[in-house]
Amino acid sequence: MKTAISFFLIIVIISFTLLTIRFVFGGDEDTWVCQNGQWERHGNPSAPKPSSLCK
Repeated sequence: MKTAISFFLIIVIISFTLLTIRFVFGGDEDTWVCQNGQWERHGNPSAPKPSSLCK
């Protein structure tokens, strides 16, 4: 019984750690990306489309 509880706690801790790494250090998913000389949406950016040239 203690082994099952320990195993479950280890799985929960590993899952929490992986999710934290993904969302904290995963980068900004909602941004503007320069592709082929044009600004394209990536996700749902809150900032307006950049007015600078995309190179």
